[in-house]
Amino acid sequence: MPAHGTFDHRIEHPSPRIVALLAAIDEMRGVFRAGLRMTPEAITTLRKSVLITSAGASTRIEGSRLSDEEVKKIMQGMKIQRFADRDSQEVQGYLETLQHVFENYKTMPLREGLIKSLHKELLKYSTKDDLHRGDWKRKENIVGVLREDGKVAHIMFETTPAYLTSKEMTELIEWAHEALEKERFHPLLIIANFIIEFLKIHPFEDGNGRLSRVLTNLLLLRSGYLFIEYVSHEQIVESRKEEYYFALRASQETFRSQKNPVGEGESIAPWLNFFLSVVKEQAEKALAFVDKEAQEDALSPKQKAVFEYLAKANEGSRAEIAAATGLLLPTVGKALETLLKRGLIKRIGLGRATRYRKI
Repeated sequence: MPAHGTFDHRIEHPSPRIVALLAAIDEMRGVFRAGLRMTPEAITTLRKSVLITSAGASTRIEGSRLSDEEVKKIMQGMKIQRFADRDSQEVQGYLETLQHVFENYKTMPLREGLIKSLHKELLKYSTKDDLHRGDWKRKENIVGVLREDGKVAHIMFETTPAYLTSKEMTELIEWAHEALEKERFHPLLIIANFIIEFLKIHPFEDGNGRLSRVLTNLLLLRSGYLFIEYVSHEQIVESRKEEYYFALRASQETFRSQKNPVGEGESIAPWLNFFLSVVKEQAEKALAFVDKEAQEDALSPKQKAVFEYLAKANEGSRAEIAAATGLLLPTVGKALETLLKRGLIKRIGLGRATRYRKI
């Protein structure tokens, strides 16, 4: 078993702000679990949407240029011609790996073999990674800021030397597995600590950032934060990319190194604040689905008839809705106004060309 002190000291005494974030997230998790009543069809549709936005965002963080619409085409089996093969290969690998996690997380405990297997799956379409996918790095890698000529202008932090990678990953995985199993700390603290150390080690020659986000999804799901299947973690990180890198750098610069071999003064406070704020934003957005369902439950029979028509037909005019539901035009108009006020539908076009669509 790993020595507890190896990583414990970073999360033993969370600040009042961190404690408040943890409490808020857990409260929203409970509300989400109790309130969500989506149909299986709606859940499937939403999960597909999250897979697309997550794959697009996670690969764009690492330099891909594919839009979500282009990622959707890849998911549907269509080829994207105007981008390099590498972008499409990385997106396809991310889509399939994250979907595998969403479908099987309950039977995927954190182990060295699992991490290597996920890395192999993540890079299986990347031809440039044929020689090293699924194996710890055999040569040194660095995390730094590049100049226009492609050379490193500034090293952001020291990664673990290749010869120590296996040892340090074993220690990290054993610590995280044991801490989660025995509930020695709040699971979100353990997950955040695991992810930042994983990125500090940078155990693979390539794909470390993408794999860290796959592992984040896996560990959050296994710890009961099921709302992450409905709101993309990666999309929020992408929207706050500069803050993401700042939080990583500010924390990792305090880690043990040649100058600081015993880890004195290590602090992941900047990373904890960022990581937990992202999970909190996911929870808040997920609760919007619960609120929307509550609003749907409060609809009158005629309002519900109009709403259900738009849900099936995607969109329609007042006349089309009246013909399909058998309601009078004035009744349809009143129902549409109520649905608009509650934010359940949106208006498209003006005048006689006006149509309505479910949000």
